Amino acid sequence: MKDSAFRDYYKRILAVLPLVVILSILLSGCVKKYYQSDIKSYAKKLTGRSNLSVSEGYVEIQEDEEGYLDHLWTVTDDDTGMEFHILDDYYWALEEVENRLLDDYDSSVFLWLLEQRKFPMTQGLYLRKSEESGLVNAEVICGFSDEKSMRALYEQLRSLREVAEKEGFENLKVRYTVQYDHFLRNVIEYEAEGGDTTGEIGNLDEDDYALMRKNFLACALDYRFDQVLQNFTDEEIFEVVHAPDSVRIYKTADGGSAPEAAGRETPGSGATAGQQSAEDRIYYEGVIGNPKYAGISFGTLYELLRQEGRQVSGNAWHYTFTSPEGDLIEISYDFNDLSGYNDRDGKLRKGYYYMRGDKKVRMKNYYDNHFDTSEIARLTGLKVYEDRPYIVPED
Repeated sequence: MKDSAFRDYYKRILAVLPLVVILSILLSGCVKKYYQSDIKSYAKKLTGRSNLSVSEGYVEIQEDEEGYLDHLWTVTDDDTGMEFHILDDYYWALEEVENRLLDDYDSSVFLWLLEQRKFPMTQGLYLRKSEESGLVNAEVICGFSDEKSMRALYEQLRSLREVAEKEGFENLKVRYTVQYDHFLRNVIEYEAEGGDTTGEIGNLDEDDYALMRKNFLACALDYRFDQVLQNFTDEEIFEVVHAPDSVRIYKTADGGSAPEAAGRETPGSGATAGQQSAEDRIYYEGVIGNPKYAGISFGTLYELLRQEGRQVSGNAWHYTFTSPEGDLIEISYDFNDLSGYNDRDGKLRKGYYYMRGDKKVRMKNYYDNHFDTSEIARLTGLKVYEDRPYIVPED
């Protein structure tokens, strides 16, 4: 090789070498090698039990086509024969590869107690079991339709906690979802949520029941389910309406625009937004906007019109009024079968609409039975706004 050619080759090697070194460092990252003894130590600390056996080796689990190979270990409680898993999980953390230990101990305990017929999984409680990367997950799902059935479900969930504690398993981290099967939940293909409460069986107590009840009432307030609201006192309704996380509805003292009236309000645009002072806001009592910022429901709009003394016929479920242009507006939760909307997959969907004269007007989102405040202004001439608290996103 001539000297000039050798020098060029050497320069290319020197140029590439730093990249190779950097790539090697990135790929190695902050990774710890776990051996059988490490897994056993982790399992003992996790369970508080000493008579445990760990599999001789691990099973390689590939997360996806481009993912990392995780290591799945099996642990057996020699006293009971119960098995659970510990996953040595590799993942990309910003600029390097890292690993951590995950486990399915709590879900495995729950499933084992169920197999041993220790748990009273009575009517109304359903098990949702799933698996990801070799780890099993157990979740209890239950549905209620009124406060009586909600209380009954709470008592059943409490019995699961008590059985687990009696068997020596406290603070069982198994998720439950208490689902409000309300009147509008499944009337269209899109499932309308609201009134649900989630938590963990291992720490379920009366505070959790109070939260179930609060979420139940908030959902009834959102949709204006009058047959539900009549079972709550004025004081209970007042407490939910004035809760820090409730979406309150207001108008301005002069009937003009609020700072956020340029468009749909955003979380955090409450009393401190713009130059509008809280003293200039007139809040409606006994009503709230949707807790998840979907807007103001059909039923709540009826209640706002009623409080304003507008000429409105019917009830919160189905009513009529006259628009500023003189058109007859008819709104009903039963107006939910308008076809002609294609979703992203091209599937024909049916959804909500309202009537302007003899014309069906599809809602902005086909599954929505909530208006934003600009739509309410166009329909009614009423300028109302939502005071939305800032909510920290869930992990």
